[in-house]
Amino acid sequence: MEKLTKEIVVHTWFFSGLKDLFFAFQIDSPFHYEPFLNALGFEKICKAYLLAENSSKYENLDGYEARKKIDSLAKAKKWGHNLKCMVNKIKKGIGDQKLENMINQNFDGYTGNQLIEVMQAAYLECRYPGPSHIHEKFPIKGFDLICSTGIQKFCFAFTCKIMIHIKGKFNISIPKREFYQVIAGEAGRRFCNLFLKNLPDDYFKLNL
Repeated sequence: MEKLTKEIVVHTWFFSGLKDLFFAFQIDSPFHYEPFLNALGFEKICKAYLLAENSSKYENLDGYEARKKIDSLAKAKKWGHNLKCMVNKIKKGIGDQKLENMINQNFDGYTGNQLIEVMQAAYLECRYPGPSHIHEKFPIKGFDLICSTGIQKFCFAFTCKIMIHIKGKFNISIPKREFYQVIAGEAGRRFCNLFLKNLPDDYFKLNL
């Protein structure tokens, strides 16, 4: 059985997360599916980077054992659904001040750090009734913060940063052909107008 290289693992997790972000972009739901899907896509793409960084723990294992190890890493308590923890690990691994600046940047009235907290809350709030809500922690009364357009903008910006650093640190690029197979149609063109502006113009060059 083919061994699971970090490139295969990164592509698997990245494209799964990208599909979530694209689906969130396309739907207009009164049931808060969009913030849940954005949080889910964001989590998977964070894990794509972290799994590349931890590739020595599975690359030498045979197929089934490698998949078990990857599953245990992805579900481990230290990662779990803790977006803030994952982002901090990525910041430490990358060591890029521009990434830190972006996380402190304003996205439609809220910083990236605040939106990470909102997405983490949305992961549960969008699925279960509960006694409290994340918008109660922020000053705009009557506004449901998990519906903020800043979430999508931050997800796109951070995701593209991960793509850039996965390419620079691990020499793993996201294939252009596969990207456009996922992001297709009229909705795909609109998605790319927003998403790709966060990538260097030559990112996909010679990367078919």
